[in-house]
Amino acid sequence: MLQTPIYVALWYALNVGYNIYNKDTCNKFPYPWTVGCISLGAGLLYLLPVWSLGVRKIPKMKSADVVKIMSIAALHTIGHFGAVLSMNAGAVSFTHIVKAAEPVFSTVLSGIILGTWAPAVVNLTLVPVMAGVIMASFGGLEFNWAAFAGAMVSNLAFALRSIYMKKVLADKKDCEAKNLDSANIYAVYTIFSFMLSIPLALFFEGQTLMEGWSTTVTAEVSVNEIVKLNLITGLFFYLYNESASLALGNLNAVAHAVCNTVKRVVIMIAVNVYFMKPMSQQQTIGSTIAIGGTLLYALVKNSVTSKAATTEKKKN
Repeated sequence: MLQTPIYVALWYALNVGYNIYNKDTCNKFPYPWTVGCISLGAGLLYLLPVWSLGVRKIPKMKSADVVKIMSIAALHTIGHFGAVLSMNAGAVSFTHIVKAAEPVFSTVLSGIILGTWAPAVVNLTLVPVMAGVIMASFGGLEFNWAAFAGAMVSNLAFALRSIYMKKVLADKKDCEAKNLDSANIYAVYTIFSFMLSIPLALFFEGQTLMEGWSTTVTAEVSVNEIVKLNLITGLFFYLYNESASLALGNLNAVAHAVCNTVKRVVIMIAVNVYFMKPMSQQQTIGSTIAIGGTLLYALVKNSVTSKAATTEKKKN
């Protein structure tokens, strides 16, 4: 009874910590591609001891598994950098307002790729989500096209990642035999994502970072501070995802939807208090509508799915 609340509390606390440290790191060390790259790699500081000490079984992958997970890693890389660049360009709360629209992407892409279109009653719940996002996005002087674009790219990539994750996890017996549970798959594609991010960071910021290291970086922030901020940000990033996996494994669909919605509210309140940047009235109303619509979407979708499953059982 205590396990799940502890996992949820860790999920929230580590997520808030990641968002605050990520923004703080980008403010003091204005190289978001490098910050994003280190965030992905910092998870190795946690993963390697966990695997080497036998706390978690090491995955046993074949070449076909590597190909599948590499495609997920590519989407994870795009989604991660989209979010990091969005938060670097604008307010963290603005990024989370826009990211509330992720269910819209998931619904449309699931229909196109998997051919599974949600019933009309489910799709109608997406209207307040989009309306709230539009209202909140244009509700203040902090609107930033770069932040908006980054968050939307992140929505697209993460929606696709979720779809392909379902395909990888579809054969549960095969995954179990290869030690590929959801936590290990996340670990593997995070490592692959880190490998993919290194050339991206070098391409976009390698030369700029080298040129500005002594003048704009070390002159204002010490090397030790830069290393500390980046490693803490990265560990928060990996551990909050790990905690989320543990929490969601003990929750049903409705509880999952509620927790995920509350999480976004907690993050927005915490970062606004920390950075002392309150949202405008229009942004507050719009984000409330968008987040409320996201919760409504999840609840209605779960209800429709449950009724369909019950009807199918009665037929059989």
